[in-house]
Amino acid sequence: MNATTKHTPLQTVLLFIAALTFGFGALVQIADRRAQTAVPVVYKSLQTPADIVLLSNPVKAVAYTSVVSLAKLPVADKKQRFIALLLPAILISKQHLKQQRNRLDQLLSKSRLTTDEQAWLDQLQAVYGTTGSPAELRKRMIGLPNSLILAQAAIETGWGSSRFFVQANNVFGVWSFDPTEKRIMASQRRDGKAVYVKRYGSLLGAIEDYFLTLGRGSAYTELRLAAQHSQDSLVLIKHLHRYSELGNDYVERLNGMIRHNRLKRYDSYQL
Repeated sequence: MNATTKHTPLQTVLLFIAALTFGFGALVQIADRRAQTAVPVVYKSLQTPADIVLLSNPVKAVAYTSVVSLAKLPVADKKQRFIALLLPAILISKQHLKQQRNRLDQLLSKSRLTTDEQAWLDQLQAVYGTTGSPAELRKRMIGLPNSLILAQAAIETGWGSSRFFVQANNVFGVWSFDPTEKRIMASQRRDGKAVYVKRYGSLLGAIEDYFLTLGRGSAYTELRLAAQHSQDSLVLIKHLHRYSELGNDYVERLNGMIRHNRLKRYDSYQL
C-alpha cells in the first residue's frame, strides 16, 4: 500500500489472516537470508546515488542493504540507476527460486524421502501456505520476467523516490500486521487506524517477499498458471488486475511503463 497502489479489502483480509497464522515475517524464510548461491552475493550500503554499481550484462550480484532517494536526479539518470539498483536483487531472488525448484524436482522424482528431505518439504509448504501435493507447491514457485517486476517496482516507488523505499527498502508497499517485526508507520490512515509497512534488511528481502506473496495469494492463481506457459510480461500483466485497487487501470499503467521505457530489453539479463 502506498500513494499509487492500495490493496483491496479482500487482499487486506487475506494478508491479515496469513499474518496471524504464520507471522508475516516468518513467511519469508527465504527472504533476506544470505543463502549460498552459484554466484556469490555482495551486500552493499549506499551513501549517494553515485555508489550504485553501474549495470552490465552479466549483472554483478549486489544486494543493497540501504538505499537513497533518486528523486532529484535527472529523469534518464534516475531511471537507469533505479534499474541498476533493482535488477541484481531480482536476478538473485530468481536464482534462489530456481535452486529451490531444482531441489523440489529431485524430491518429486524419489519414491521415498529422508527425514531431512521431508522436513525441508514440510517447511516450504508451510511458507507457501499450501497443504496440497508437492506438485501443487511446484506450481506456486513461479518465475517472472525482469521487465514485469521492474515495471511494478517503478510504479510503486516512483522510480526510487518513495519514503517506504528509502526508509524501509520496501519496493512494493507491503503492509505489516505483525508488531514484532521491523516496520514503519505510513503517513495515511485506513478506516481511522494506523497503517504500517514492512521494513526489509535489503532490497533482496523485498524482492523475495514479493515472489512469495505472488506464490501464496489466491488472487494470483491465474498469474501462476499463465507463467507456466509464457514469460512475456505484456501477457502476464493482464493477470495482475487484482494486485491493485486500480484494477485494469493498473494493468494499463504497467503496459505503458514496460513499452515506454523498453523494459523488455532487460529480460535477457543474467547474473
